[in-house]
Amino acid sequence: MTQLFEHTQTPAIPGHDEPQEFLPAPLHPDCLATEAMAVGLQGIDRNLATQLADRALATAPCMNDLRCVWRAVSVLLIARAIRALDAHCTRLAGRTGPAGPASDLVWPLVRAQIARLAGDLAGARDMLSRLVGPGVPRSVRHLALAWQLETLVRAGEIEEAVTLAKESDLDGLTGRPSAHRPLLLAARGTVRLAEGRYQEALNDFVTCGDTHAFEHMASQAVLHWRAMAAFAAAGCGRPDLARSLAEGEHEAAKHCGAPAGVGYALYVKAMVAGRGQEVALLGDAVQLLEVASARVELATVCLEFGRALAAAGDAPRAAGQFSLAAELAHEIGNRRLAGEVAVEQRKVDKAPPRKSLSPQEHRVASLARAGFTNKEIAARTELTVRTVEFHLSGVYRKLQLSSRKELLAPGLDLG
Repeated sequence: MTQLFEHTQTPAIPGHDEPQEFLPAPLHPDCLATEAMAVGLQGIDRNLATQLADRALATAPCMNDLRCVWRAVSVLLIARAIRALDAHCTRLAGRTGPAGPASDLVWPLVRAQIARLAGDLAGARDMLSRLVGPGVPRSVRHLALAWQLETLVRAGEIEEAVTLAKESDLDGLTGRPSAHRPLLLAARGTVRLAEGRYQEALNDFVTCGDTHAFEHMASQAVLHWRAMAAFAAAGCGRPDLARSLAEGEHEAAKHCGAPAGVGYALYVKAMVAGRGQEVALLGDAVQLLEVASARVELATVCLEFGRALAAAGDAPRAAGQFSLAAELAHEIGNRRLAGEVAVEQRKVDKAPPRKSLSPQEHRVASLARAGFTNKEIAARTELTVRTVEFHLSGVYRKLQLSSRKELLAPGLDLG
């Protein structure tokens, strides 16, 4: 396989303090789509960005300009505004206006992304497969190829992704200048990472992130290059670089403000930079991904949260996360992930039960979870503050908790 980068090449990491995108130029006077993208890139107001994108897709001249349509769609994809996107697809699909017949292919592409974001990986794969073959305009075909490769990897179909990359001459495509090169590099990096080719994957992700291409803002809805580069750096045995990239991903996600992005960034930090904070970080990540209904990402994060809980000795909570991960893996159709979850479930089933709390420990722990301070708990239970602290120490020991924050975690079973 032709390679653009040598294994020994050390990529330069662009700074994390400034956004890698630059502001788009208006496509016409009072362009709502451009304004929506500018607001989204600046992280000023995510709700305003989606409102402007909605208006752009419903108002001329933006709705009749394919470039405007793509900018508005990009903003809605990042915000995971699935219902709004679906409504626009239904209204505009098949409509050949001033944008020309090429607009007909935008909506199947968007529909595929809607399916992927909703967790329907099989549906996304089916729709994208129709857009990667001959007869499809190059711009659409390349975009569909990048998204299809990422979708296959998310579905655990690594061998199929490798085959598609070779058949599509992905190495050749990434070696030629094009508007879609950043996404194609990210797609190749995703496949290489799944294969365990960490240095090559790292090169791809860093090159992708070093390319200023605001028109591919939608790639953030598919792949976060810093996050994937962090995993690649960890695989290369470069923990400091992995932690730096993970922190950069977290900052970029907070800048955009989408719950799914922030949740995924916390997952990355937990995996490469947890330093004993894995349980807390993964717990927060699960909550944010649940809010965002990001089922594909949530399935993996629940598995890792379960593993962290099991390692901490909390078998009951671990079992709950494995159960959720198994359900999600089945729903999204990822058999590889389902197999990993099954292995972990068998392990946790054999784990010895944790020690049960005494009635007094249970009462003290319940009051602590209700938000009372140690002094307030002492007053309510007619105990001394020192005795309350003693009981809480017993609670932490028996439940394998390391802090009050873990005691306050949603869903904790006191037994």
